[in-house]
Amino acid sequence: MGLKLNYKVINCHFLSCGCRQQNIVNEGRQIIRDSYMLCYVTKGKGHITVDGVDFAVSKGQSFLTFPMSSVCLQPDCDDPWEYRWIEFRGLEAAFLVRQTAFSKNRPIAEKIDVDNFESYFVVEDIDADTVYSQYRAGGKLMVLLSYYLEYFPGGRNENTSYAVLARNYIEQNYSNPNFKVSSVANYIKIDRTYLYRIFKEEFGMSVIDYINDCRVSKAEILLIDKNIPIKDVAYSVGFNDQMYFSRVFKKLRGLTPSEYKKKNN
Repeated sequence: MGLKLNYKVINCHFLSCGCRQQNIVNEGRQIIRDSYMLCYVTKGKGHITVDGVDFAVSKGQSFLTFPMSSVCLQPDCDDPWEYRWIEFRGLEAAFLVRQTAFSKNRPIAEKIDVDNFESYFVVEDIDADTVYSQYRAGGKLMVLLSYYLEYFPGGRNENTSYAVLARNYIEQNYSNPNFKVSSVANYIKIDRTYLYRIFKEEFGMSVIDYINDCRVSKAEILLIDKNIPIKDVAYSVGFNDQMYFSRVFKKLRGLTPSEYKKKNN
C-alpha cells in the first residue's frame, strides 16, 4: 500500500525551535516578528508584554506571540524562567491557532497534562531544505498544535462554520478545471461577497487564492516525479492553461514549475 500524503501539512511551516538560555539574545527588548512563536515554560517565572499589556507566566503554562505584535519577554528576577520555544507560520498553522482560545488579549494557556509534553517542542532536521524534511517538521508542528486545540479550545461561531465548510469543499474539488468561487458559494448557499468576507477573515486570504494554493501545493508533490510532464501536472491540479499555471506557481512559490522540478529532482 502506498503512502498517502496530506499535502496541506506543507502549509504548516516550521521555522525554528530551541530552549531559553541565560542572557538570551533579544530577551528584554521589544521585538516584532512576522511569525508565531509558541513557548512552554519548564521552570521558573517570567513576564510577557504584548502591545503594551503585561502577562505573568509560570512553570507549566504556555504563551503564544502573534505575527506583527510588539512583544517583550522578561524573566523573573528571583526565579528566572526556562522555556522551550517553536517558531512557525503558514495558512494551516494559522487556522489551527484560530481554533484554540489563544488571542492577542489572551496569549497564555494553562498546563497541558500530557506526558513529556516538552519533547513536542523539539523538531529535528532544523536546517534541512528538502520536501520530506518540511513534511516531517510540519507534521510534528501540527501534532503539537493539536494538543492546544484539545486542551485549550476556542469557541466557534456561524461564520467559522461556513468558512470551514467552504474550505473542506475546496479541498475536495480544487482539481476540477471548472471549479471556481461561485461553485463554493452555490454549494454553501450564501452570497459570494459574504463568503469572501468570512473566508478572508478566517483564513487570511480570498477564496480564489486558497483554491490556487491548494492546486499549487498538490502540484509541488507531482513535480517531484521527473516522469510527469509539467503540462500533465497543471491539468491534474485544475489548470487548463500551462502558462497560467506557471504564473500562479511562481507567484506563490517564487519559482517556475520547471525551476522547482529541477531543484527537487
